[in-house]
Amino acid sequence: MGAGITTKAATTATPLTSDASADITPGTITLDTVPGGGSSTTPGILFGTVAADAGDTTYKSTQISSDLHVTDSGNGSGWAVTVADSPFTDTAGDTLKGAVLSLDDSANPAIKADATDNVSALPTFTADTTLSASPSTVLSAAPKAGVGAYTTTYNGTDASLAVPAGNIGGSYSSTLTWTLSNAPS
Repeated sequence: MGAGITTKAATTATPLTSDASADITPGTITLDTVPGGGSSTTPGILFGTVAADAGDTTYKSTQISSDLHVTDSGNGSGWAVTVADSPFTDTAGDTLKGAVLSLDDSANPAIKADATDNVSALPTFTADTTLSASPSTVLSAAPKAGVGAYTTTYNGTDASLAVPAGNIGGSYSSTLTWTLSNAPS
């Protein structure tokens, strides 16, 4: 009889599985910096010293200090940033009548995630905003979007101040009120 070769059938091992878990506690949503968030002695949005005009005039800013920066540390509930301004007044309480302040972001990209590998959808940014006493939404994130840290940079000439004819020269200022709320638009 001949020598026989015995082969053994290959056995397939049943794969084993295991689980991994992580409990990530949602953080807070913060408004970290705002355009023009300068010190109390120096305004953050500057128009410099400009000549008065007999007609309607629009002045361009010469400097905007600080960026608009929002951080959502894993909350994901959605949020909105609004801005409103007060009338431009001088130290005697006189008002720059009919003056309109606008922000028109010319930066490209207008908004970016601080982390280059951020996987969340970008917040919605309104680049051209006319300010008034009523809050205007400039930046918002829908639920589950805008998670992480985001920066919007305004260039130095991105603010304009439209002043109608008939105003008296003087040193005028306005207060901008930036508000963060958890009310996505």
